[in-house]
Amino acid sequence: MYKKFLGKWLLFLIFFAFSLFMSFKTSFASFRFFFWVLLCMPLVSFVWLALVYSGKRLYLERKITLKIEEDDSLEITLEIRNKSLLPIFDIVFEDYLSCTYPKERQRFIMLDSLGLGSANKLVYHCFCPQRGRYDIGPLTAYFFDPLGLFYFKQTYPVYSELYVYPRTFPIRNFPALNKGTSPWLGLETSRVSGDDDEFYGVREYKRGDPLKKIHWMASARKNQLIVKEYQRQSFFRATIMFNLEKEDNFGEGKESVAEYIIKIVASIAKYLINLGVSIEIISHIGEVVHLPFNKGADHLEEIFKFLTIAQPESRVTLLELFETFHRDILEDSSLIVVMTDKNKAYLPAMLSLGARNVSLIPVVLISSTFLKDSPGPKDIKDYSVDVSETIKLNPIYIARQDNLEEKF
Repeated sequence: MYKKFLGKWLLFLIFFAFSLFMSFKTSFASFRFFFWVLLCMPLVSFVWLALVYSGKRLYLERKITLKIEEDDSLEITLEIRNKSLLPIFDIVFEDYLSCTYPKERQRFIMLDSLGLGSANKLVYHCFCPQRGRYDIGPLTAYFFDPLGLFYFKQTYPVYSELYVYPRTFPIRNFPALNKGTSPWLGLETSRVSGDDDEFYGVREYKRGDPLKKIHWMASARKNQLIVKEYQRQSFFRATIMFNLEKEDNFGEGKESVAEYIIKIVASIAKYLINLGVSIEIISHIGEVVHLPFNKGADHLEEIFKFLTIAQPESRVTLLELFETFHRDILEDSSLIVVMTDKNKAYLPAMLSLGARNVSLIPVVLISSTFLKDSPGPKDIKDYSVDVSETIKLNPIYIARQDNLEEKF
């Protein structure tokens, strides 16, 4: 942009010098004529620019996809409307794209002209390589005069919030989960409902019914208190537990332990939610994060937003996290633990949940493969873990550069 601006000044000065030279070869009257014409041209152009800029009637709106996955291309639409009393020429917009590579974050887009009261749309793209929450913006507009010799700069506080979710992979073969206890005939009405209960109907209020179950619209129609009833059906519940320890986050960038854990957790959560399983998340990322049991698209989005911003800042062990929450893990459910092989000594303690019919599904990352110059996955021989003399688990072992689709 600046090269083009300086180029126009250079061209104008060359033309000015040539005109003066030619006027010296003719007469003094011709010299004065050329001098005033060349002086008035940039002056009039500057006055035009000042009138356009002082109006401040430019309306800008940026539209983006609010959430995408890593390594996706983000499409951005910039809507521009001219509300000033004059047409605008040669506008250059600078958008700050914080979600892409550092060298590509300043994006310049040029609009040749914008007539009085007219609107236009500019569409451009950027590559988003890393998960995270980003603020796209602000927008900066450079207003040029018709000759392109002067410009005014104005910054507009136009921001857009963007979530770049972790990239997931398809899961086809996942270990069987435990199913919750099914009531008699698979149907049971209850005054107290959890997230897994389905709406069954309404009835008159009885003393002792919780106020939060009152159906206010039905109560207004019938002029008496009406409460909601639910039916409880057999269901699957799964707890996903993981810990992003700062000291054990071997590797760099996307090839780090933390990024693999987040990608695996996101993929498992998506797979289970799509199957209608109710899941909860228990994690430590520098602070405890507990997303209670729920299911559906809204719950999955809540999980993804958490995984999008999670960072390896934990300084507690996985065992400490488990001991804090193990009493709250529900009977007849499944515990999915995503961990490193450095934490395999904690598996016997987790197996104690078997007394409450909680199945344990460990996903174990081989931390040594994330070190620099470590052996690839083909060099890994046997990582089976005997947790006792009589019980043997079959964890899902993950090494760096493994094809995760094949592992699941």
